[in-house]
Amino acid sequence: MDELLKKLEDDYVKAVKNNESKSIEEFIEQFLYDSWTYNEQNMQNIKIVLSRYTSGEIFQETLSESFNIMVDHLRVRLEQLDQEMHYPVLHSKHGASLLVAFVDGLVLQYYIGTYSADKLRELTPYLKSIILQGLKTEGDL
Repeated sequence: MDELLKKLEDDYVKAVKNNESKSIEEFIEQFLYDSWTYNEQNMQNIKIVLSRYTSGEIFQETLSESFNIMVDHLRVRLEQLDQEMHYPVLHSKHGASLLVAFVDGLVLQYYIGTYSADKLRELTPYLKSIILQGLKTEGDL
């Protein structure tokens, strides 16, 4: 595996494990703040990994496997925090991936200059509210 991709994966897993929040609400908020800070500090490494993927130095299967490992750790942690199932989406097959998609979409907007990291931090309470409301959606995916 690409060494830099492995570092990003390890950092992500470590951040999820080190988030000591005791509720989904606290976890989501901390996850958002951690995401803005991490991406701000590591954007160059993320760009390098994505460039290696685009050029074929990192295979799709490798990147996909790494992403799935990260999302699986997140899924387990979220399910642990929501044992009473107040947030049904988190217990679906795609729940953690949907959360990551939302956050990564904002990170992409940070990357292209739509939002600064400071603006994302400022928006975090509102973003947390939107995410939590969405996670309450009933139904199967």
